Amino acid sequence: MLIGTVVLALAVASGQEPFAVQKAKQDLERLKELAAIGAISKSRLTQAEEKLADAQDEDTLRHLLYGKVGVEDLSDNQAQEVVSAAQRRVDRAAKQYQGQMGLVDQGVVPKSHIYEFERQLADRRMGLQLAEGRAKIFEDLLNMARAEEIFVTELHDEELAARPLVESFTGSGVFKDSHLKYIEAGFEKKFKRPFPVSARGQTSLHTSLGFDHTGRVDVGVNPDDEEGQWLRGQLQTLRVPYTVLRAMIPGKSTAPHIHIGLQSTRLKSADTPSGSGLN
Repeated sequence: MLIGTVVLALAVASGQEPFAVQKAKQDLERLKELAAIGAISKSRLTQAEEKLADAQDEDTLRHLLYGKVGVEDLSDNQAQEVVSAAQRRVDRAAKQYQGQMGLVDQGVVPKSHIYEFERQLADRRMGLQLAEGRAKIFEDLLNMARAEEIFVTELHDEELAARPLVESFTGSGVFKDSHLKYIEAGFEKKFKRPFPVSARGQTSLHTSLGFDHTGRVDVGVNPDDEEGQWLRGQLQTLRVPYTVLRAMIPGKSTAPHIHIGLQSTRLKSADTPSGSGLN
């Protein structure tokens, strides 16, 4: 067991496939050779294929759901694959559970035999819930980024009065890290929950949409509820620029939020911003 753990750690550190995936592949290849000469049944080979697929799905979740990849750094395909991988693992566990329950009902094995399969199914269902929650956060963040893209590319100063769904405050034009720390502390003290930052600085989503979010922060609050009004009041007092984007822009679905900092600008082809970029 210790040797397997060390091998797995080395594989992860070097960027190679995890030990479980490598072993499942090796086992499958060996069984394929045996199946070719009729030494094992087809069902045995199918089980090995499912074991490999399960190990690969587990690796996907380890990296994208439980690992260090932030939700803002996921791609659309990755966000969907996290849910798909979690769902496949639930389906496999449910199939195993049902098969074992059949053996219990037939009196082939004792009822206590089923407990481990119940636990596995419950754990995987919990993982699916986490994956679906992460995908929902990603969808909200993507909608926020798209809303800002719409604002940058489609809305003009003369339209603002006619489009109350978008409001801007220029203030001093300066947004510093000290401003953010002050606001975060005040929010958490007043509302007894973490400050809901959904995007800090440049993210892969903003880059993929083609505009510069460096030095800006998106906050996932409704601009018109108590939290949103408090935040807007703080920003105005500090003379920090912000843009309000409400629940929907005509023809485009989006998540309501407050964009702190100057309005995002279009990226140039040579631009490669990274980090928060706060002053």
